[in-house]
Amino acid sequence: MKLATNMNFRRFLLFSLVSLLTGSTAFAAWHSLQAMPAATAIPHGVEYRNAQGEVRITVVRAGVIRVRFAPGRLGRDHSYAVVEQSSDVPFQFTPGSAGVDRLSTAAVVVEIQRNPFRIRFLAPQGGVLDADTSADGIAFNGARVQVWKELRPEDHFYGFGEKAGPFDKRGVDLDGTQMTMWNSDTPGYNSGTDPIYDDIPFFMVLRHGVAHGIFFDNTFRSSFDIGKSDPASYDFGAMGGELNYYFIAGPAPRDVLRRYRDLTGPMPLPPLWSLGYQQCRYSYYPDAEVRRIASTFRADRIPADGIWFDIHYMRGYRVFTWNHHRFPHPRRLLGYLHGLGFHTVTITDPGIKKDPNYFAYRSGVRNHIFATLPNGNIFIGPVWPGDAAFPDFTNPRARDWWGRQIDRFAAAGVDGIWNDMNEPSVFNTPFKTMPNEVRFFNAGQPGTAAEDHNVFGQQMSRATHDALLRLRPDVRPFVLTRATYAGGQKYAAVWTGDNVADWSHLRHGVTTLLGMGISGYPFVGNDIGGFMGVGNAELWTRWVEAGAFFPFMRAHAVFGAPHKEPWAYGPVYEAFNRKAIERRYEFLPYIYNAFHNSSRTGMPMMRALFLQYPQDRNTYAISDEYLFGADLLVAPVLSPNTAQRSVYLPAGSWFDLSGQRFNGGHAITVRAAIDQLPLFVRDGSILFRSPVIQNTNQWPTAPLIFQVFSSGPTQRDYYEDDGISFAYRRGVYEQRRLTYAPGMFTIAAPRGSYRSHHAAILVEVHPGAPVRAVTLNGQPLQTALWSFDNGLLTMRVPDTPQPLTLRWQ
Repeated sequence: MKLATNMNFRRFLLFSLVSLLTGSTAFAAWHSLQAMPAATAIPHGVEYRNAQGEVRITVVRAGVIRVRFAPGRLGRDHSYAVVEQSSDVPFQFTPGSAGVDRLSTAAVVVEIQRNPFRIRFLAPQGGVLDADTSADGIAFNGARVQVWKELRPEDHFYGFGEKAGPFDKRGVDLDGTQMTMWNSDTPGYNSGTDPIYDDIPFFMVLRHGVAHGIFFDNTFRSSFDIGKSDPASYDFGAMGGELNYYFIAGPAPRDVLRRYRDLTGPMPLPPLWSLGYQQCRYSYYPDAEVRRIASTFRADRIPADGIWFDIHYMRGYRVFTWNHHRFPHPRRLLGYLHGLGFHTVTITDPGIKKDPNYFAYRSGVRNHIFATLPNGNIFIGPVWPGDAAFPDFTNPRARDWWGRQIDRFAAAGVDGIWNDMNEPSVFNTPFKTMPNEVRFFNAGQPGTAAEDHNVFGQQMSRATHDALLRLRPDVRPFVLTRATYAGGQKYAAVWTGDNVADWSHLRHGVTTLLGMGISGYPFVGNDIGGFMGVGNAELWTRWVEAGAFFPFMRAHAVFGAPHKEPWAYGPVYEAFNRKAIERRYEFLPYIYNAFHNSSRTGMPMMRALFLQYPQDRNTYAISDEYLFGADLLVAPVLSPNTAQRSVYLPAGSWFDLSGQRFNGGHAITVRAAIDQLPLFVRDGSILFRSPVIQNTNQWPTAPLIFQVFSSGPTQRDYYEDDGISFAYRRGVYEQRRLTYAPGMFTIAAPRGSYRSHHAAILVEVHPGAPVRAVTLNGQPLQTALWSFDNGLLTMRVPDTPQPLTLRWQ
């Protein structure tokens, strides 16, 4: 390949700017679909065609209906998000004598009006869930496609991926929201910035407690208008491609998320170490500084599992290299960190420095794996190393090439890979990214950046994930990415980019993470303490308290900022921060079980209250508190100089961790001193906990604690595996049914072939009255193995696969 000249580059930038601002066609009018002839049967559905275009409506799986439209004729059926589907869901199609056809399934009914062509989705009992507007419906304007749908005052909209705006996208006072899907490098973004790093065009609608979802699977630049232009309608569409969307039935929010998970693939169980506390900075160097950071964690007994390397570990920002002046013996350093119980993660950017003496660049040119301009020249754009080429991750050959570079590099002992700058970000250009005309392989059908920009990060994550899997086939990969697309949860966790060390970022950061969970992306976090800016001790402490119950828990700081490690603010705040991080490890068994549940069901670990309480209208706007898993309510302090806060408790009974009971259905005011995080446990819960440990390597032999918070009989299932391998997929796991009734607690024999080796199992109960005696399987439990103190009964039993029954009186 030849390299692009600067003149060519500027010419294509100018052309791309014009096409971005004007769309891909001339200034044509919108054309709504008019009369369609009778439907034609196709596998799993029906098809309509007229001179304007082609529409297919198919039953994809139970409760999921797909609508595809293209002007003219439909093209290739391909998705970067959807996993392979094989529908055998029964349906009935009934042509309508009055021009309204019906496609009926057990979960949803589709009404198709043929003149003009409009679609409605109904509940099986007949209520309208979603409907095209009578005036517009599906329409096109040259290559652009759009659909307008009815909007009711009682509709609430959530999700849309990584968005920093209002939680409910109906907006404040129902004034509406407009959003764009176009992965963008936006350092220092605020609550009004849109778009930002990720593109997940999936949203959930909640109306009177009944939910449905829509996934618009189109990778072009797309837009969503939720009642902003017209309070009686919402619309979505894209600059090119098909109007290709999935209607996902509820009726409960959890049903929508389960169906979306099945459609786009589950988040796999991550390695246990990635759930521990991670420490990062732009950047830790040289070797001695990394060792100092690691040894301080251990000397100060602040739990931690990860040490991260930002771009200064590289030689001149060349990925897959080490700067041997700063890090003369990388393998030895990584071995030292492993010996202290740390795992290591290194950053990798997609830009490959244009340097004929650089092995990766030479190899990439030789193997034809870089994205190109229309004339065949390699696209060259400036990023951290200067002029750089970019792998075409939509090409399996390029992903394989990338994987071989990762394998060679990570074999020295790197445990995880951090994908950054993969929107992709390109410096000194009008859009901070590639021109739209850059050519991509596009999974076998040649395309351009206009179509493949939004999947660049997702496919980079895929290549990195698959590389680590190939390097260590029975070790769970860990990849963190900044940019992604729907379905990316199969490959990587996400952090929300370059946030700022201020209170507004703490507040709207929680909202953004909740929105990501609603968008089917559970494994998410943000930079604790704020990446950019200075911040202060109080902010860092409040952030790490909340972050202990973010799915991904990492602190980070920009180059040149003051140090922001847990000890950086003096001994008083170090104690506060240690306590917050210890809380993460104390709840590690519960957190891991929440991950396991999310992987199976699609319900996020960090979840908005309405997901679990959709009938409670008071939860619809709450985004400053959240559930972690099904049973734990987290109410972080998100404002400065505050020693108390209001907490809304949904209906039912709740307990604080001391066992004090509260009635739900209203807000209460609770104390929240600087070292306190308000936590509440749902009545009927059994929490899984641990003593304080220093890293997750210590978890398999630490005591396991079952903590009961229940006023009546209840059950929970406890799950455990090795936290490292894929053996759990072969049945090597342990799942035990825990049953509580007043005066009795049972631990059933485990299912699965994994056997835990905890030093002991501790069962903690608040029995409500003094306890005189305890038995284990009918025999008296030694008095040294149980205690009753200040209303808390603690019983110690062995970790054995045998069924255990504890009774007390």
